[in-house]
Amino acid sequence: MSVVQPNVFDRISEPPPDPSHVSPLKIFEIIRERWMVIGLVTALFALPALAFILTLPAYYDASSSLMIGTRQAEFRDLQATQGALDVDAVAINTEVGIIKSQSIAKAVVERLKLVDDPYFRTQMEKKSLKTRIVGWLSRMTGSASQEKQLSASEKLQVVRDLLGRNVTILNDGRSYLITVSVRTGRPDLSANIANAFADVYLDFKRHMKIASTWRSNSLLDEQIIPLRERLRKAEQAVEHYREKNGLISAEITHSGSPNAPTGVTVTDQQLVETNRALVAAQADLTAKRARANQLTGSVGSTTDVLSSPIIQQLRAQEAMLNARVASLASTAGDANPDLQAARAAAAHVRAQIEQVTAQITTSTDKDLRSAERRVAALTDEVTKLQEHVGRENEANVTLQQLESEAAAARAVYQDFLGRYAQTSSAAALQEPEAELISRADQPLGVSGPHRMQFMAIAILFSALVGVGVAIGQERMQKGVKQETEIDSVPGLFTLGMIPSFSRPLSELYRSHQPSVYMESVEAIRTILSFGRSRFRAKTITVTSSGPEEGKTVFALSLAANTGRAGKKALILDCDTRGPSALETARMSGKGKADKNQVATLDQNGLSRDVLPGVDVMTMSNWKSSGDQMIAPEVIQVVLSELSPHYDLIILDTPPLLAFPDAAVLSHETDGVVLIVKWGTTTKENLKGAMRQLEAYDARTLGAVLTQVPAGNASGLSGAALQVYRHYGLLAS
Repeated sequence: MSVVQPNVFDRISEPPPDPSHVSPLKIFEIIRERWMVIGLVTALFALPALAFILTLPAYYDASSSLMIGTRQAEFRDLQATQGALDVDAVAINTEVGIIKSQSIAKAVVERLKLVDDPYFRTQMEKKSLKTRIVGWLSRMTGSASQEKQLSASEKLQVVRDLLGRNVTILNDGRSYLITVSVRTGRPDLSANIANAFADVYLDFKRHMKIASTWRSNSLLDEQIIPLRERLRKAEQAVEHYREKNGLISAEITHSGSPNAPTGVTVTDQQLVETNRALVAAQADLTAKRARANQLTGSVGSTTDVLSSPIIQQLRAQEAMLNARVASLASTAGDANPDLQAARAAAAHVRAQIEQVTAQITTSTDKDLRSAERRVAALTDEVTKLQEHVGRENEANVTLQQLESEAAAARAVYQDFLGRYAQTSSAAALQEPEAELISRADQPLGVSGPHRMQFMAIAILFSALVGVGVAIGQERMQKGVKQETEIDSVPGLFTLGMIPSFSRPLSELYRSHQPSVYMESVEAIRTILSFGRSRFRAKTITVTSSGPEEGKTVFALSLAANTGRAGKKALILDCDTRGPSALETARMSGKGKADKNQVATLDQNGLSRDVLPGVDVMTMSNWKSSGDQMIAPEVIQVVLSELSPHYDLIILDTPPLLAFPDAAVLSHETDGVVLIVKWGTTTKENLKGAMRQLEAYDARTLGAVLTQVPAGNASGLSGAALQVYRHYGLLAS
């Protein structure tokens, strides 16, 4: 029976799954299947890790915080002052580098005397694994040398390096805060080291500023001495020139006073005073000349005469006497003695008035002459002083140059003196441009290690490694594990898959207890008996791509399921190179032949009732002497003779990749069923087997995935297995 195999199945094809993708459900299935491997790998990694974690020594953390000095911002705009803080990353990194420097670490070691501390002494005596191995090899080879004792400086250097491993200096990059964190095996030691680092850093900054100040003072002191000498010489030159040219200052000034008057000499002062006196003398002369001019006219009416008290008294007497004379003249005659006496007295008073007036006139003339002489004398004096001042002004040109030089020297000298005073006063009050925000407190409890967390991480990591190993093993098995992989091979269709089993076929099929295995085979037999016309077959060629893939077991199982249905099935063992159908049917569970199994053998080599309703006929005796393969004509004769007596005839043939028997003999049957072993048969082998069948134009009914582990990630699991269990079917 030769029917042309269609190249395309009339079914909806699904795209093959991505082999690189592992679904979460499949991962759980892999874990359930390979839990022993996962547990072993987890224990292999976790136990050493847990032992190492338990041996980790406890440590204590302590931290101190420093704030580096910032720039003072000018308060100009309220909005501007509320802006973001401008952090000088370069300056902060510089300060962090200073704290990390070996000089700071060395100073801390010296301050705390860490060389003699038991913790660091123990750390210093520890030897690395490399050193121990080298020492052991040296002792083994006999080349070991005596260990060299470290000197005090070398011990200091070693402890300094050990301290650097226990200290962490950090800045978050967004602030001026620097955190000094220390981790040691003692709480007091951690706190002391953290505080010592802060103190040593602050002292270092303070000493650095003081040293800079003293260097500045030294430079200023070296400059002040020549400046002082220069000022002294400049001032001496000014005074010497003054004395030489008579430029004596009118007022005493203190050297160095910026507000002292300059350029006013004694001659200048005398000229000013003489001019002032001359002006006064000229005013007095004018007044006296005016008085004298008045006296040249009516003397009696002048102001001096009228204002004189004597004149006023005499005129009063004169008025009184004139009144008496007038009174007596009206009553008495001229010969009256009283009248004559009154007239004589009036005349005497008038004579006194004239005498006093003459004296006033003479005094005024004298005063006028004296004022004229004083004005003349002062005028001569002013002329002389003006000549002297002119000569001094000529000398002042040179004097001003000398005074300018002295003033410049004085300004420079005073500036240096001011700087020197400032640096000298600041040297004793220097503070570092950093502040200690918080000192390190002694930890109240152990900071670490967090053994429980580490243990949990170690166990989790080990479990992940175990899962990874299990997944790796699963992925390393390149054999076909899913129906979709078979369907992706052109020309193949998966008829079904049957689970693996451990019981012997004879025991499995002679008992009346149902099982998942038999039901899986029954599902395939149903397709071949009642499926679509292209799957229906009475005579079937069963083969595989390679050996040991379960083709003989499947052929016997398919025949036995036919026998369970009350029908007869025949197995033609056409593998003349290694016939095994009869032996496989008689095998016990442990691979030994069942001696109680009895089969009748007729003259044609037919063993009857090997399994219920199953006969087996070994075809080794039917081959020709020159050929290992059974001739198609022989099979045709056997099938024509036996076909009326059996409901199903199965040809068990050799593997396709090794021998073409199945492809050649398939033309005498309804088609070929290709057996695929789960996890062993590769897609390349399937493609090679299909090429072999297509080369002989063989009809392929489909493929069967055998020896599928029940409950495997990609085997018989999930809904199908649950359905079987629901109906009480047991795994074989």
